[in-house]
Amino acid sequence: MDNQDNSKNEYQEQGPRKGIVIIVITILLGTNALLLWQFFDKKSSLDMANQTIVTTTAEKDALQAQLNKVRSEFEKAKTDNLSLQNELSEKDAEIKAKLAEIQKLISLGGPAQIARAKAELAKLKEMNQVYLAQLDSINILNEQLRAQNLDLESNLNKEKSRNENLSAENNRLSSKVAAGSVLKAVEIQTEGLRYKSTGKEFETNRAKQVQKIRTKFILTENNVIDRGQLDLYFRVMGPDGAVMSSTKETFMAGGQPTVYTVKHTVEYQNTDTPVEVMWAKGTEFVKGKYQVEIYHGGKVIGKSSIELK
Repeated sequence: MDNQDNSKNEYQEQGPRKGIVIIVITILLGTNALLLWQFFDKKSSLDMANQTIVTTTAEKDALQAQLNKVRSEFEKAKTDNLSLQNELSEKDAEIKAKLAEIQKLISLGGPAQIARAKAELAKLKEMNQVYLAQLDSINILNEQLRAQNLDLESNLNKEKSRNENLSAENNRLSSKVAAGSVLKAVEIQTEGLRYKSTGKEFETNRAKQVQKIRTKFILTENNVIDRGQLDLYFRVMGPDGAVMSSTKETFMAGGQPTVYTVKHTVEYQNTDTPVEVMWAKGTEFVKGKYQVEIYHGGKVIGKSSIELK
């Protein structure tokens, strides 16, 4: 009887204990489940964070590579076009500022900065393309200008050569005309004359008998000279070498005023023209040699002399 009562009491005591155990186990299981859920949740978040870091790093590297490429293209364009820096200095400064801005964003490395860096890099690429296009346009224009300059220089050289040839030809023709415009006096004779009371003249070389000196010659045919009146100047130098002149009037010879003895005007018709000029001293001639020079256009066209005894 006692054994039965004891067994009954033990059974009655185990009932509440089992309930407590079950509750404890349930609580433990719930706690474990919560911890397990938190573990997997944190692990998932960590995986996502790691993935984000990996993705961000890859994007940074890709952006850096693209930025380096754009910078390299920009620097190469500058190096290849050093002569055009003045024309593109403003665009050059703008691109440099944009490069520095993007590099700073990449260095910061946050998602927002990376996103902004992507947008700015796209703008930079467009700016760089415009820059390169401008360089190409300027280079093409410069090449065209250089080609035009070469053509102009070639044409200028041709014209210069042509002008030099024309100038040389003009000088040659001018010299020829100048030479051709000078008259020539030929068959020149100078003689002393005396006159009888009847007016008849006789030739003489006796100084005391000579009353006049006459020079005869022929102006040769010259078609270069205009027809009409021509002024001829005669210079007679006495034995002492002085020009014999009563008026001391001058004409231009060799660019200098020159005293002459007598001036004679001839009607010239571009044919051989006989000319005769006489001059009287006014006093008795002295013995010696007298020189005669004939001038036209400031140049000597003939010479003669006479010896009076």
